[in-house]
Amino acid sequence: MSAEPQLLAEAPPVSLSPDGAVFRIPSEEESRSTFSEIAEFAKAHRGRGGQIVVVQGLGFVGSAVAAAVASASDEAGRPLHYVIGVDLATPASYWKVGKINEGEPPFRSPDEKLPPLFRQAVHERANLRATTCETAYSLADVIIVDVPFDVEDRAVQEATEIQVDLAAFERALHTIGRHMRADALVLVETTVPMGTCERIALPILREERMRRGIEEPVLLANAYERVMPGPGYLDSIRSFRRTFAGVDDSSTERARSFLSTFIDVENHPLWELGDTVSSELGKLLENSYRALNIAFMHEWTLLAEKIGVNLFEVVNSIRVRSGTHDNMRYPGFGVGGYCLTKDSLLAQWSAANLFGVDTELEMTLAGLKTNYEMPLHTLQLAEEVAGGTLAGKTIAVCGVSYLAGLADTRNSPTETLLEGLLEKGARPRLHDPHVATWIERPEIDIVQSLSDALEGADGVVFAVAHEEYVSLAPEDLLACLDGNAFVVDAQNVLTDAKARLLHEAGRRVIGVGKGHWRKNHYDVEQ
Repeated sequence: MSAEPQLLAEAPPVSLSPDGAVFRIPSEEESRSTFSEIAEFAKAHRGRGGQIVVVQGLGFVGSAVAAAVASASDEAGRPLHYVIGVDLATPASYWKVGKINEGEPPFRSPDEKLPPLFRQAVHERANLRATTCETAYSLADVIIVDVPFDVEDRAVQEATEIQVDLAAFERALHTIGRHMRADALVLVETTVPMGTCERIALPILREERMRRGIEEPVLLANAYERVMPGPGYLDSIRSFRRTFAGVDDSSTERARSFLSTFIDVENHPLWELGDTVSSELGKLLENSYRALNIAFMHEWTLLAEKIGVNLFEVVNSIRVRSGTHDNMRYPGFGVGGYCLTKDSLLAQWSAANLFGVDTELEMTLAGLKTNYEMPLHTLQLAEEVAGGTLAGKTIAVCGVSYLAGLADTRNSPTETLLEGLLEKGARPRLHDPHVATWIERPEIDIVQSLSDALEGADGVVFAVAHEEYVSLAPEDLLACLDGNAFVVDAQNVLTDAKARLLHEAGRRVIGVGKGHWRKNHYDVEQ
């Protein structure tokens, strides 16, 4: 008789990365063995006078911060820190641990400096490792908190509807408190509601330390991140101004000393605020300011389209006013990513729930709502140029990430467009040169070939200005699109010359902020 088949339930769980790589989640015994090895390396590094830094959370921010801190060196070129990245032993997280331990950044990035930095830290300098073992916090001189802090619904209509998920952040702080050394500094980089360090983190850490008989004051500081996962990914960590504050003088000085080890403070001085509430508010205000600027431009986009004006050209003519107007935003498809879509909500929630004040950020929240709904304008343009209905039409959507050049699909405005297309009865066909799997929408197939995505489509929407789309020659686009197909440019992908060539070849073309195309009748058949 044949042997009994092994049940799938007995097989070790696996973690699948966005690029399709498979990592087996180790057993508890394997994790303990790996941690013992990490602890020995950490002990040796401390024996040479170095610090042990643990980064909690290996997402887009935490993983890059871990590599940046690991790159810090003394005058002789020796590593200043031994860095340990910690994440959860779950299928959704473990692949990041596996990638880092192979010497690779977990996330694709157009920053060419990042991959060699990971390789050097893991394979040459041997001062960067990742693990799922929470005992790693007991080794740390500094613990950097980079775990998510999210709202439950980013599309709320009223301030009173905002709900913030505290559970994951609180669990993370309890874990740190159960293991941390008495003299370790906890540095919160996560974007949090103002008051979080003083009113949530500090009591949790004190509670856990008191259970262990540790009565020394907690060293706790906030130094919010300004990480930009684009071509300047690494520079946004090491060569960029940082704002910080501690809960007391000792915490502030420890934070200043540590931050100065891996940030170029000579050229990018640190900015110390008076308390952590101010620092926390600073990050929320910073992102809300940018989000509101984008929302402001949207209503001018609608005006420009209706009266035949090229708003991009107008904005360029205004941006020459350096120092006051050179950061004016362009028309666009929508706002995505982790920060701009939710930070205003954190501020409003904090005002009511941590400080008990009745101030309502009416203009700020209205701008957030505008940004959330912005992709629906692109949907309206598509419906208009399609002759009034999208039902039954195959629409190629070019761009799934929230920003050009990235593989980051968090809160992508493409999802709002996708839902709108489905409601209209269209058949969306999605493509993105940087995204193989849409993590947030795994049931949606991402077509890997651009020509396959465009072939036979009734229309195409350029939702992200990836270089692969910007550099696309008109003849290549025409070769794929049927003669009666239309093109909607939501992100200034097409030049005026390309739009004219497409229209002369019989394609209807319309664009966000491109009122002059409508004026020239590019949106109607010749």
